[in-house]
Amino acid sequence: MRPLFRLLPYALVALFAVSTPLAPPAYAQTLTLSTPYPSLVVEPGETVSLDLDVHGSPAGRVDLDVDAPKGWKTTLRGGGYVVSSVHAGKTEVTLDVVVPAKAMGSHRVTVTAKGVGGERDRLPLTLTVRGTGGQSALGLDAEFAKLTGKASDTFSYTVTLRNEAPKTTTFALAVQGPTGWTVSANPSAQQRATTVKVDGGGTATINVSADPPDDVAAGAYPIRLGVTGGGRQAAAELTAEVTGTVELELSTPEDRLNASGSTGQRTRVPLVLTNKGTTPLSGVTLSGSPPSGWEVTFEPKTVDVAPQRQARVTAVITPSDDAVTGDYMVTLTAEKDGRSSEADVRYTVETSRWWGLAGVLVIVAVAGGLWWVFRTFGRR
Repeated sequence: MRPLFRLLPYALVALFAVSTPLAPPAYAQTLTLSTPYPSLVVEPGETVSLDLDVHGSPAGRVDLDVDAPKGWKTTLRGGGYVVSSVHAGKTEVTLDVVVPAKAMGSHRVTVTAKGVGGERDRLPLTLTVRGTGGQSALGLDAEFAKLTGKASDTFSYTVTLRNEAPKTTTFALAVQGPTGWTVSANPSAQQRATTVKVDGGGTATINVSADPPDDVAAGAYPIRLGVTGGGRQAAAELTAEVTGTVELELSTPEDRLNASGSTGQRTRVPLVLTNKGTTPLSGVTLSGSPPSGWEVTFEPKTVDVAPQRQARVTAVITPSDDAVTGDYMVTLTAEKDGRSSEADVRYTVETSRWWGLAGVLVIVAVAGGLWWVFRTFGRR
């Protein structure tokens, strides 16, 4: 019996250990990792930023680790710093993932949270890579890429900006036009802005305006709209087709529209032909409307004038032999493609010098005749 009494204390200890429940650990932490967007469609070469929520109860240190495919670069940021652990209660961190330029298909990125007591939670993320990256995720479509108008018109284009990337991006707008043109590009919602924010998968309308100088020559002029943002860029090529204008002006060098001469005498009247339009004028014809029996010719008969330039012409006016002394109106006309300009020249016909000489001779003859009469008959 004595040996049994010696074993009794050990038996009681064993029985107590079995019947008493295990005490909880001194420290136990519940961890939860979450994000509102666990599955994304991305572009090759794109940098994706995801907001992660880290919950720990009770609050304490939580170590974070990211497992990504080979060649993928990941960074955890919080409070403006690169981090590898946080003190959670409830904390937010940002996960940046750089998608390789040649990546395609679906890929798994896993974020692991580990507490000080060894507690763990894992957050699997799925990134599906589509497209070819770069400009494929950004598009510019003009409603009418080529417009036609006069030099006095303003060319207005409507361009749709497509952001095919999954995230909202702010794009800067830039427009280039020919020298001397006034060009601008603005979002339709804000005419003074030079940037536009476009939601992922969304669009925005861009208004492009191009105002040419008044003296611009006829022709086709290129206008380029460029947008940049989120490491991407795109451009739209627009064209303004300026049609030429024809505007003639016929006058004299000093704006003196008068001339004079005798009957049958050729008088040369200098003229200036001005091309005030934007189209080169080739073969401008000149004509005159003089009184009956008069003659009007031009030197040269036709003339070429560049835009905003002048050409010198000479009108040769010859009154008829029977024209009496006085003022006459001679209309001179320059015409091209149905457009014309007229100049009315007041022409004064003067008494011929021969008639004056003849008058003098008559007077002399009369005086001589009277002298002869008085000399001959006065002696009687």
